[in-house]
Amino acid sequence: MMADLSHLSKRALGAVAKTGAAAWGRMGSSTQHARYSEPLPKRRGRRKNCHCGCAQRVTHACMANGVCLGQSCELGAARWVRTGYSKPITRQEGSESNG
Repeated sequence: MMADLSHLSKRALGAVAKTGAAAWGRMGSSTQHARYSEPLPKRRGRRKNCHCGCAQRVTHACMANGVCLGQSCELGAARWVRTGYSKPITRQEGSESNG
């Protein structure tokens, strides 16, 4: 069964163009499929806090192949799309060479 592509956002259409729509909306992998983020719908009441360490509210869904794999703030979602991790990657002590 093919997904109805007429109702997808621009970011989702870009992900379909990269990876195909074979299992769209049924299975998503952050390593095998194109990652993208979408804003969550507005809602009343409290939202969860972001887990990236910024102490803001969750505003975006981290998506791959039409499946939500996580939620984060806008910065965390952008970081997840780029690297696959929503928390900042820090250098460990001693890993820097000052040769």
